[in-house]
Amino acid sequence: MLRFPVVRNMLAAWITVASLSLCVTFLALVTHATAGPEPSTRVEQIKALDAQIRALRDQYKSDTAPLEAQLTAMREKFETSLKALQTQREALVDQGESPALKALNDEEAEKLAALAQREKEEVEKVRARYAEERKELQKSFQERRHELQTGTREPGKSEKPEAGKQEHEAGKQEREKSESGKPQKK
Repeated sequence: MLRFPVVRNMLAAWITVASLSLCVTFLALVTHATAGPEPSTRVEQIKALDAQIRALRDQYKSDTAPLEAQLTAMREKFETSLKALQTQREALVDQGESPALKALNDEEAEKLAALAQREKEEVEKVRARYAEERKELQKSFQERRHELQTGTREPGKSEKPEAGKQEHEAGKQEREKSESGKPQKK
């Protein structure tokens, strides 16, 4: 504890002045930083960053290409050897199985393959649906950006606020119809 109250008050005053000056400096920096650079400077910075990104990507590709080629060659070499050994093993296992077990295994493999094919088709349908929705969303936002840039519409005002909801409901109903035709599993 300090013995002199004057020193303590003086120290408190200096800390207060220092913290206030730091706050003012911080506010000035934040205000200046949010103003942003001039548009021409910003465009130049974007172009410079694009060039750096492109250069790094090119360097990455050139550095990894030989390694990928080596990995591909090794994979092909070992896969051919492994396939031959796996075929021999499967032949020996098949020789020891009863005809009923072989038929059961064949039936299982056939049904699993059919299920995998059906799954693949359904996944492709879902991907296509989402890709279409993504394109529509991107198109609508691109149109809105263009309208904001050209000034043909006020910011925040949508000409068709209900259109997005209607499209969403139509897509939802379509999904429900496609799902109702499938057998329900419990």
